[in-house]
Amino acid sequence: MRSNPAASASARRNAATANIDRLATRDMLELINNDDRKIADAVAACLPEITRLVDGATAVVGRGGRVVLAGAGASGRAAVLAAGEFAPDNKHSLMALIAGGALSMMQTIDGVAGDYDRGMKDLQAIAFSENDMLVALSVSGKTPWLWGAMRYAWSLGSTVALISEQENTEAAQLATIAILPQTGPEVVAGYNTPKAHMAQKQVLNMLTTALAVRCGRVYGNMRVDLAPSSTRWQERQIAIVMEAAGCGRAEAKTALGQCNNHCRTAILMLLSGLDAWRARELLSENGESLRIALSEAGDLVS
Repeated sequence: MRSNPAASASARRNAATANIDRLATRDMLELINNDDRKIADAVAACLPEITRLVDGATAVVGRGGRVVLAGAGASGRAAVLAAGEFAPDNKHSLMALIAGGALSMMQTIDGVAGDYDRGMKDLQAIAFSENDMLVALSVSGKTPWLWGAMRYAWSLGSTVALISEQENTEAAQLATIAILPQTGPEVVAGYNTPKAHMAQKQVLNMLTTALAVRCGRVYGNMRVDLAPSSTRWQERQIAIVMEAAGCGRAEAKTALGQCNNHCRTAILMLLSGLDAWRARELLSENGESLRIALSEAGDLVS
């Protein structure tokens, strides 16, 4: 793929920041801040496609498939962080791949992003199938490793989503769902693309937050899937149970103790009056959704 670097740099210059090197520090920062406000507007314009992404990912997880975030370089690191922060346990269907593997989280490895075949092989290595969904991340849309992964997923008939800035790329053509926030020229041209990456992270945050809600990990606007892995998280569990059930600290601790510190079960016990065994069973029968289990419990009690 040929390009004209000089013409590209000229086209991507931001007219509003042409004299940024002459400004006082406060004026420069105000200019950057004002320009960054365009990011949210660019993401908002993509809400129909993001809705398709979330609904598609929810359907995939609901039938036992996985949602695989994949990218190279900064995009890959964003994918790994988003998947790693999705939930406090490893019992979920969101995972990430970065070109070059774990070492790429710490340093840039020459050549890995340009390896088309490696992208395909990395998906094969995790036994990616037609039941899974690939969410490809690439600001430029021109990463061969990602093309390989996308083309392999596409060949299986899997849903392939793309989060990028560029519209006319092979990656965009391979995507079933293309999310392309147009953030405009960067404040400073010629080095990196912070605005485009921030838009990418906003979309990832919307995906992971909405997926957590749809998977029953949220009740109201509170995460109820917390695990007691440390004293800090035990205290967070107690606070969540107190808030969700409207009870005191002693009641929350007692309920958690009776159900092996399973946050959703404790809340269901306190709100429904069910014992720990029946509350846990009811959650299991309803896909771990506290909201649905509460409705079922109400029918049982009445």
